[in-house]
Amino acid sequence: DINGFYSDSLDFKCSLPTDSKLSTLELSMTGVEKKYIVDLLDEKLNEPLRSYIIDKGQSLLFPYLSPGKYCIRITEDGNRNSMVDTGSVLEHRQPEKVKFYEIEDEKFIDIPESSEIVQEIDIAALFKD
Repeated sequence: DINGFYSDSLDFKCSLPTDSKLSTLELSMTGVEKKYIVDLLDEKLNEPLRSYIIDKGQSLLFPYLSPGKYCIRITEDGNRNSMVDTGSVLEHRQPEKVKFYEIEDEKFIDIPESSEIVQEIDIAALFKD
């Protein structure tokens, strides 16, 4: 406190995973012709853990991932404002296209402990209609 007295109620211990137990996911994006938002989501599909905005082919790196199941959500940013926009009936505007990357009809990528996974994604093939 301001008098220099120590309070033990503020002590707490936390432990962080070591780098040897964490994994890395690298996505090699090809066939990028428009602007896209690439999100990494956990199994609950709540908020994105990490996001990238891309407009050309490149590699995206997602380091320091704990073991578990993750999925990749790719949104076509039609109006190029770097945000996911919903549609509007009044403005006659369709929502932006959203696709989940799947491997052999499995939406989630299982990432084990201490691994480095490289996955190639062809955006043009994913968004062809």
